[in-house]
Amino acid sequence: MKLYDNIISDTMSTLSNGNVSVKRYSYDGASWKDNGSSEFIMQRDAAKELGAEGNPSVNYTLVTTSGIVTEDEVLVYGSDISEIRGGCGFARIVILETEDLQEDKDTEKAFSSIRNLEFVRYHVFPKGYMVRVSASSNQEQIRISKEALAGGISFAKVGSLYIKKYKQLPEVKHVRVIFITDKEIVKSLVPNAEKTSTITKTLTHILDGMPTDCGHCSMKSVCDEVDGMKELHLGKKKK
Repeated sequence: MKLYDNIISDTMSTLSNGNVSVKRYSYDGASWKDNGSSEFIMQRDAAKELGAEGNPSVNYTLVTTSGIVTEDEVLVYGSDISEIRGGCGFARIVILETEDLQEDKDTEKAFSSIRNLEFVRYHVFPKGYMVRVSASSNQEQIRISKEALAGGISFAKVGSLYIKKYKQLPEVKHVRVIFITDKEIVKSLVPNAEKTSTITKTLTHILDGMPTDCGHCSMKSVCDEVDGMKELHLGKKKK
């Protein structure tokens, strides 16, 4: 699965060129507590708001089988939760190294695996960490409770909880969770979120039987730009 590799490369290049310090944490199995279900945090009980009040926010998940991610890790670009003062931008990006999804042999199964991987984010409930997601705009805003802040919540601990959840899926080999609080970097990553969404939508159209005449296909530009997409499309046609 190399459909998202160019976006992964561009994302990591953008981060390395952002002139923002990075903190790297290896996953050791420990994590922040999972609340078990979504938690509503009242404004009066909130200590921090990330990606809210007009600040940029973005979220996307990328899947690869190219050996890009070689260990489970959390990366933090910019201020950690305890260091944030006032409003800030927020991005959470997940890069998943998986077993071969064999999309050339079974497109439906590969796409189903990708969707299952995406849905994991809706089943992670860090205690005192309220997530508001807009799938249509690729935004993710966070509200952190005063209790969680006092208890020592951090991106390393929250990211480790995400890793723990993803690792429950047998096809997942390694997980890289990236948190970003620098406004300018968050803004610069918005196009990558849009490209990721477009690729996933194109996969949906392929499975729904989109036209195989490339000259009259609305998704031609995606197939031309994304490595492996045209092969998936033509492979689906043969079946």
